[in-house]
Order: sequence, then C-alpha cells, then structure tokens
Amino acid sequence: MQHDITKVCADSLRSFATNHFGVQLKSSHAHELFAAYMGYSSRAALLADKKWPITNLSQAEFIVLQPTTTIKKRCKELTLPEELVSGLTEGVYSPMLVEKWFLHKIYPTLEFLALTLANDGMNLRGRIFNDQKVQREGVKVEPYDEGVYLRVSREYVSPSRILSNQQGIRGIVDLIKLKRVAGNVGYVKADHYWAEGESLEMAKEEMENNGGQSLNVRTPDRAKGETSPKFELSFPDWLAKHKNRDSPLGDLANKRGFSDQNNGWPSYDNLEAYKDHLKLDNPPRGTTAALEMAWKTYGRFLNRKRASDTEKQITKPVLNDSEARTIVYVKNVVPLHYSKRTVESFMAGDKAWISWDGKKAIPVMVTEVDERYYTFKVERPLKKAGNEYYVRLDEVRSTPELACKNCITL
Repeated sequence: MQHDITKVCADSLRSFATNHFGVQLKSSHAHELFAAYMGYSSRAALLADKKWPITNLSQAEFIVLQPTTTIKKRCKELTLPEELVSGLTEGVYSPMLVEKWFLHKIYPTLEFLALTLANDGMNLRGRIFNDQKVQREGVKVEPYDEGVYLRVSREYVSPSRILSNQQGIRGIVDLIKLKRVAGNVGYVKADHYWAEGESLEMAKEEMENNGGQSLNVRTPDRAKGETSPKFELSFPDWLAKHKNRDSPLGDLANKRGFSDQNNGWPSYDNLEAYKDHLKLDNPPRGTTAALEMAWKTYGRFLNRKRASDTEKQITKPVLNDSEARTIVYVKNVVPLHYSKRTVESFMAGDKAWISWDGKKAIPVMVTEVDERYYTFKVERPLKKAGNEYYVRLDEVRSTPELACKNCITL
C-alpha cells in the first residue's frame, strides 16, 4: 500500500508539472519530491516508516502541509526549480482526495490548525464577554516524541466594561495535544486542556501550575462513551426564572424599585462586578444583601446541576468497538484485476475491511496471519458476527473503498 500511494501521487506530480508548468519530471524525482511533501528526507525513509506509515492517512483527523522551506531544500538537492513547490501542492494531494484516502480538511500550517481548534474550544465553552475583542494573541508549536503540542494564548477585553471601570480583561490558554498517525502530515487530537485567569499571565500560570481543565471533546477514534457538556446557566437567566416570586429574590429579578428597571441584568462572572453594577443603577435599600443571597443560591444551584450531569456521564452505556462500525456501501468502484493488486500489512487484532461483491464493505477483525492468507472474524451483520473466514492476503483492506476495489474472488 505504501508503494501504491507513492506511485499514484508521484504520477500525479509528473502530469501536473507537465500540464501546468511545462516541466518534465523524472519518475525518481517525482517519488523523492512526494516524500518531501510527506515530511521525509527521502523516498527510502518514507517506505521504511512502519510507525507512522502513510497508509494511515484515512485514520487522520487533520492533514497539515509541510513548510515550503524543507521542500525547496529538497528541490535544490534534486536540481529542480524551487518555484514548483507551491504550484505542485495540488498535484500531490488531489489523488488522496479522489481515492478518498483522506476525507477531512487540509490545513496550511500547524499554527493555523492551532487557532482553529482554539476557536472551536471557545465556541464550546461560550464567550467570556458579549462584546469581547482579542487584545493579545500568541501561538507556539512544541514537538514531542509522538507528535506536537499546540499552545494558543489569548487575552480578551470587553470595551464596555473597561469604559465603566469594571473588570473587563480575561486571559485564556489552550493546550492541544496532537498525535502523529500518518507520515509527518497526518494527526489526531489526543487531548485539549484550557486555563483561564484575570490576565493572560495569570492564565499561563494556572496552566503551568495546575494543568488546566479538560475540554472533554469527543473524537471518533478515542471516545468509547458519550459525554455531556458542562452545565452552565448565566446569572441573569437564572434570575429570570424567579420573576414571579413575591420575595426579595423576585424583586431583584424584576429590578423593582430601580431607577431604570427596564434595563436587564448584565452577564458577569463574579459577585463584585454585580455590586459595582448596582452603584450605577440607584437600587432601593436592601438590594445588596438580596444580591449576595441570590448569588449564593445561584452557586448552590450550579453545583447541584453539575453534579447531576457528572452522574449522567458515568452511568451512560459504553459502546463496544464492534458497535461503532457498520456495513458501508460504496458507489462507483471498479474492482481491480488480481494481477494489479498489492498486499497491506495487518497483525492479529487489527481492524480491517473485506467485500464479497465490490459494492458492500464488511467490518472485520484479523485473527491469524500466515504466508498466504488472512483469517478474520466478521463484525457485521450481527447475525453473522463472530463467524470466521480466511481469504488471500490481497483481499483484506484498511478502508471500505479499498476493500471494494480488492473484493474477494472465489
């Protein structure tokens, strides 16, 4: 399979270079250049990689392009024009998309991916201020043995709060752990932690000292059970639920006795900010005490709801791996002649796919391997789950599409 991907993409490079740049690439140069785009120093290094082979592209959540400087260096070593680097990128990756070796978005840099994931985290957590702006921002990529850490540091400011002399600055640090799965370009998200503080420096200190909070993002490859989002209800929304009460809490919710009761309650994250707000709105006597009691009651309410959500997360059923994969129907696939087929490497316990008719891919688990055959157990359909069969090595594949292309010939 390594050879298949390399050959298809190298052939695409050659034709793309000819059609768009009028450059005739040698086959050997095209193979070497493809290896550079995958982050390897040579084709030999690409083929020798058994830990993160490019056959794992379908397992990746993200594909990140290699820096052009490294590819330009390889072009120079091969005496090829450096201007080909940016132009040939489409020629390298178009076969991957056509062959469906990779079905997700391709990112230009790790820094760009870091900002995208940090934005996703912000959307999950919710905005800090209604009118928040990014005042400072930084991205750092830190390699480790199995992949990279992406650290995004941002300081947010609320112009309206600053103008009214309130606390209007918050800092957030996102630390995202990516694990390599395919070459030097394919990654999956392993963890996402975040920390918050009253300034960016305090957020960084919180991350360094306490490790931050887990975002608990569910990903297809890692998640074995469902998780519920952290329960959140703003103080103004909680107050609104008590407007019909004939009590100090009801008076507070309706702002009875305030100089301008038509203005609703703003959304703050601390009691002191609400006390400052009272000073601007000429409240009636006793309002501060009512506010303090309401804030304590609101805090106890949140703690009860969050504890309840945690119990729900624990009691949710855990799905078996076999329940996560179903039969896949593949359209417009032409089976390969047996003389053009190659063999993919599997070990006992590996997940794989087979197809009996070239139209429907069946999830299986490899149980035995010998020189000529793969033995496997069927996962679907359920009435045949556990049934064991053996077929030739070139008929067991890593994706549904490849299984239909290399369907079983009896």
